[in-house]
Amino acid sequence: MALDRLPHLDDDGLYLPEVGDWAETKYRLLANYAQMFANAMKKRWDARVYVDLCANAGRARVKGSGAIIPTSAILAMAVDSPFDQYVFCDKNEVALDALRNRAERTRPEAQVAYVLGDCNSRTGEILASIPHHRPGFKVLSFCLVDPFSLAAIRFSTIRALATRFMDFMVLIPTGMDARRNEDLYADGSSRVVEDFLGDPEWRSKWLNASRTRRVRFEHFLLEQYAESMARLSYLPLSADEIVRVKNSKNQVIYDLAFFSRNELGRKFWREARKSSDDQGHFRFA
Repeated sequence: MALDRLPHLDDDGLYLPEVGDWAETKYRLLANYAQMFANAMKKRWDARVYVDLCANAGRARVKGSGAIIPTSAILAMAVDSPFDQYVFCDKNEVALDALRNRAERTRPEAQVAYVLGDCNSRTGEILASIPHHRPGFKVLSFCLVDPFSLAAIRFSTIRALATRFMDFMVLIPTGMDARRNEDLYADGSSRVVEDFLGDPEWRSKWLNASRTRRVRFEHFLLEQYAESMARLSYLPLSADEIVRVKNSKNQVIYDLAFFSRNELGRKFWREARKSSDDQGHFRFA
C-alpha cells in the first residue's frame, strides 16, 4: 500500500538530524518505490539488495513542526517483503550507530552491512557487501544516492556500483547547491562538477548550452547527469520523470531522478511518483 504521508514517531533518545519539511516528499517516494521493488522482484531474483550511500540515522526531526519521521534506511527496512541484504554507508559515526540501533529494533533478523566513511572512498567495501550475481543466483540492487551537495558524490562511485545490476534514485541538489554556487563551480579551479558528472569537458559543453540554448546551470547539470548515466547503458531520462522538490516558498530545493536499465523499473517509478503530486515536475528550459 502506498504511503500518502509519513508516520510521526516518538523520540527514542538517539541522535536526530534535522530536515526541512520538503524532505518528506523524498522519503515518501523512496518508501513507495522500495515497497514495489521489493515485492515485485521477490520471485524474479534470488537476492534483492538495498544500498543507501548517505544513510544517516534512520530518523529525523522536521524543522518547524518538530515532528519525528522515519528516513530512508528505516523505510526501506519496513517494506512488506524485506530486502535480502541492506548496505548502509555514512561518514558520521554517531548517525550510523543510531541507525544500527534503530535497524536492529525494526528488523532484527535483517542482513545488514554498515560501512563507516565517505561512500566515495568506501566503494570497494560497499561492493563487497553485495552478493555476487552468478549462474543460478541472480542479484538485483536498488541504490539511493542522497548527497547534501554536489561535492558529496562522485560519478566514479556510481560507475563502480553500476557494474552490478542496480537501479538508482538520485537526489541532485540543483537548488540548494548548484544554483547558489554556480560562479564557484564554473571557476576553472573547481573540480566539483567534473567529479559529479564524471566529465572533464563539461565547461565547454556548459558554455555552448548557455549561449545557444540559454539553459540555466541547474538544468544543464540534470541534462548532463542523465547523459552520463546513459553512457552506462541506463535508459534515457525524460523531463517528466524528474520530480522537483520545493519548499513552502515554492523554491526548488532539489530534483529527484530515477535510473534503470529496465522499463519495469521506470513503471514502478511512475507509480511511486503518484505519491508526490503536490510537487512539480521538471521541464527543461
